[in-house]
Amino acid sequence: MFKTFYPCCVLLIAIAVHTLEAKTVLVEELTKWTLRNATSSLKIDVARVPSGVYTALKETYGDLLEKENNVALSWIANQTWIYSTTFDSVELGSDSLVNLTLHGVDTVSKLWLNGELIGETDNMFIRYSFAIGHLLLPSPSQNTLEIELLSPLQEARTRFQKLEESGTASAPPSCPMALGYVECHRNMLRKMQMSFGGEWNPVALSSGIWKPVTIEYYTVGILRDVDVAINRNDTHWTMDCRAFVSSPALQNFYAKLVVYASELLDEPLVMDQQEVNYASPVLEFKIHIPLDRVTLWWPNGYGKQRLYPVLFSLKCFSSEVPNLSSRTESQKLLKIGFRTIELVEDVDRIGRTFFFRVNGHPIFMKGANYVPANTLPELSAEADTVQHLLKSAHDVHMNMIRVWGGGLYESETFYNLADYYGLLVWQDMTFSKAAYPLTDDFVASVCLETMQNAQRLSYHPSLAMIVTNNEIELFLVKNRSEFGENATRLEKDYQALFMGTLKHELNIISRNDFNPRPGPLISTPSLGTEESGKELAKDPQSPNFGDIHFWGDEKDGFDPEIYPHGRFVSEFGYASLPMFSTWQRALGKDSDESNESIAALIRSHQHDPKGFIPILKLIALQLPFMLHNWDENIQEFIYFSQVSQAMTAKTAVDLFRTLRIENQTMGALMWQLNDVWVAPTWSCIDFYGNFKIVYYWAKDFLAPTRVIALYDKNTDNLNVTLTREDYMEHADTRLYHVKINTYLWTDFIAKKTIARAFALGSNELEARPIPLDTFLYENHSKEEIFLEIVLEDNNGVTMSRNYFYPVPIKNVKGIKDPELALEVVGPDCSTAKQPYANSFSLRITVKYPALLVYLEVSHPDYFKERHQFSTNGFTQTEPRKTVHLEFENSSECLRLTTEHIKVQTMNQYLI
Repeated sequence: MFKTFYPCCVLLIAIAVHTLEAKTVLVEELTKWTLRNATSSLKIDVARVPSGVYTALKETYGDLLEKENNVALSWIANQTWIYSTTFDSVELGSDSLVNLTLHGVDTVSKLWLNGELIGETDNMFIRYSFAIGHLLLPSPSQNTLEIELLSPLQEARTRFQKLEESGTASAPPSCPMALGYVECHRNMLRKMQMSFGGEWNPVALSSGIWKPVTIEYYTVGILRDVDVAINRNDTHWTMDCRAFVSSPALQNFYAKLVVYASELLDEPLVMDQQEVNYASPVLEFKIHIPLDRVTLWWPNGYGKQRLYPVLFSLKCFSSEVPNLSSRTESQKLLKIGFRTIELVEDVDRIGRTFFFRVNGHPIFMKGANYVPANTLPELSAEADTVQHLLKSAHDVHMNMIRVWGGGLYESETFYNLADYYGLLVWQDMTFSKAAYPLTDDFVASVCLETMQNAQRLSYHPSLAMIVTNNEIELFLVKNRSEFGENATRLEKDYQALFMGTLKHELNIISRNDFNPRPGPLISTPSLGTEESGKELAKDPQSPNFGDIHFWGDEKDGFDPEIYPHGRFVSEFGYASLPMFSTWQRALGKDSDESNESIAALIRSHQHDPKGFIPILKLIALQLPFMLHNWDENIQEFIYFSQVSQAMTAKTAVDLFRTLRIENQTMGALMWQLNDVWVAPTWSCIDFYGNFKIVYYWAKDFLAPTRVIALYDKNTDNLNVTLTREDYMEHADTRLYHVKINTYLWTDFIAKKTIARAFALGSNELEARPIPLDTFLYENHSKEEIFLEIVLEDNNGVTMSRNYFYPVPIKNVKGIKDPELALEVVGPDCSTAKQPYANSFSLRITVKYPALLVYLEVSHPDYFKERHQFSTNGFTQTEPRKTVHLEFENSSECLRLTTEHIKVQTMNQYLI
C-alpha cells in the first residue's frame, strides 16, 4: 500500500503550538447510517460511508456490475432513497459555530435536521456547508439527520421538461450513443456524465453519500484549501500561496497564519495577525526558498519525484484579542513538489507546436486516459484500486494521465499518488459532448464547482493543465446541420459558459506575474490555447494545432500510414475483450459458466453502436480467425482481440514517437487505461485489475530508450529509429548498437544479422531507412521470415527488443508446432511461512519459434487473486524462456501447477 510519511518534528512543533495557543476546529465524521426507501418498506444498516444506494443494496439485490444487473436493477434509479443517522452535539458554546458539511452528495437531495429542512443539493461535485448550530439539541438528546435522495432519472427528465415548457430555448436532448440500455438528459444534472451510459460503460444512475459527511465545530472560519503556485528565478524558488478560508462572517475578522516546513525553512514562517475581508476571505503571501534547498520534482522517467511536507496552520478571531478557549485553529498539510511547467505553442512551418516543457526541458508525453476506477462514485476512490492503476501506469513508463471529462474530479488519493509516481495530470472538467443549459441556477452551481475543485487541486505538482470540457466544441461543429436554426444559439451559449464564465472562474488559481501551469484549454480536441478560446474552430481536429482525438475503426490500424501527424494525440486506440476468467467472474457466484452464458454476457455488455464489427474487421486484416463464429470460440476471440489491440497500439505509439523531430508530435495518450465494468472496451487493464496484452507490450513500446521499426510501403524501406527520452544535466552522448536478425519460422538460429551503431544524446532520436530486401535470406520469401530488432548499450546489455513481421500474420508460411512444454516452479508450501512469497517461475520450452505466446491463470481458485506476469504475448526465439508470475496475496501459500495455466500461441491457429 502507498503510505504518506511526514517528518515527526513538523508534527511535534505543530502540536506544541496548538496546545499552548489555541484549540483546533473539531471535526466529527458521521459514519453510521441507515438506508430506507420512501415508503419505509425496506430499511437496512449501511456498512460504511462513503456509500451509494447500489452499493448498500448489493447484498440484497445483487451486484450492479455482474450478470445483466445493470438492466435488471435499473428500478433503483427511479426511487427516492433516504439516508439517516443520529449524532450527539459535542459542544454548543456561546461563540461556537457549527457546520454540517457534505463533501459529496450524489446528486439531488433534500436535507432534514431534527425535522427541519435545512437545505438542498443538486451538484455532486460541490462541497455543501450548512449552519446548524441553531437547530442542534443539547446532549443527551440526539440529533437526527436525513438526506432524501431524489431519483436522478426523474430529476433529469423533469428539468428537461421544465426547460422545454418555459418557452425559452432549451439545450438539445443528450442521449449517449450506445447499443442497448442508455438514458437521456445527462446534461440537465451536474452528475458524473457517464452515469447515463455510453458506448463502453453501463447506465449506473447512482445516488448516495459518495464523500464524507462531517459536523464542524469552530469559531469564525475554517481553512479549506491552500493554492501553492511555484515560480523560480536565478536565486530562489517562490511559493506563491493563497489560503482560502470558509467563513459565514458578515464583517471583517482577524487571522494569524504559521507555516511549518522544516526541510525548506530554518524556522516556521509566522504571518502577523491581520484583518481579513469577510466578502473574500483569502490570505495571500509568498515564501522564498534558496535554490540549493530544493530538489526538483520531475515526471516519471526524467528524475525524482521529491515532495516536501508543508503544514499551514491558521487561527481566525472575531476580534483583535483572541479567546484562547475558542476553536480558532485549522490546518492543512500538503506535500509540495517544485517544478515549472509550460505549454509551448510557437509558430512553426506547419502551424503551432503543442508540447509541455517541464523544468525547462521538452517532454514527450506518454500515457493513457483515466476513467473512474468504478462506475459507482462512492467506490471510485478505493485506495488499493487507485494505487494499482497508477502504479501500473508508472511501471510501464507512462508520464501523463488524462482525467476524462465524462467522469469525476478525482480523490485526494488519486492526485497524491500521481504526485508520488510522477504522472502529470491532464484534468478535464466534468463536461462532455453535450450542450448545457444557461439557467441562472445551473450557471451559479457550475461556477462554485469550478472554484472549489480548482482550489482543491491546484497545489499538486502533477497538475499539468485544466481543460474545461471534453469534445463539446467538436460535438457542436460536427452537428451544425442537425441542430439547424438552433446551431448559432447553442454555439453562443457554449462560448458564454466555457470561454467566458468557467474560464473566468479558473482565474482564482492564476497569477498576474507568472503562469503556474498552462491553460486553461477550453476544449479537447482543440486548436490549443493560442488559436482557440475566441470562437469555435471550423476544424478542432486540425493536425497542425493543439490536440486531436483519433478514431479509425474503419481503417487498417496495423498500417502506420493511417495515423495523423498531429501535434498531440490525446485519444486513440482500438478495443479488445478482457480475458476469459474475467468474464467468468462477472457472471457472479453460482452462475452457469457455459460458453453460451459467457457469450450472452459479452453481447449484453457490448455497448459500441458498431457492435463487434470493428474488432472482427481489425482481426481479419492480420490474424487467422474465423469471423462468423466468435461465440463458439470465445477464448480464441479474446486472444485475437487482445493481440490486435496490442499490435495497433504499438504501431501508433511507435509512429508518434518517431514524429518527435522538430516537435511535430509531442504526446500520445491511449484510450483508455482502465475499465468501469467487464465489457469489450479500449482499456489496457480490465475491471478486476488484470493486464491485457497491450499493457505488457507498453513496457517495451513506452520505454525511454527504444528501437522502432516501421515499414514504409511507398519506398519498401524499413525505417529504423532509435529514440532516447530522458534528461541529463550535462551533455551525455552514448553509443548504442542495433542488431537486426532475420529468422525463418522453422529455426532458432538467425540466418542473417545486420548491425548499425548509433551515437545518441539525451532527448535525441535518429532514423535510418534500410531497404527491406536487405533482410531477405537466400530464396526465402517475406512470408517465411520475421525480424528481431535488438537494441544494446555499449556494454552489450539488451535495452529494447522489437519484432517485425513483413506480411500479415495470417499469411506466414512454414510455421511449425512449437511443441511447447510448461513447467511451474514455486514455493514449497510445506515449509513456507507467512508472509508467503507467492512467486512462480514458468519455464517454457519450445522446439521451434513460438509466435505471440499468451499465458493466463485459468483455475478459479487463483485467477481471482491479483497477479502479474513479467511478460506476456511474447514471441519466443530461444528453446527455453523463464517467465515470472507474482501474486499479491501473501496470506496463504498458493499451490500453482501447470494445469492452472492456459497457454495459447499463434502457431496453433496457423498450422
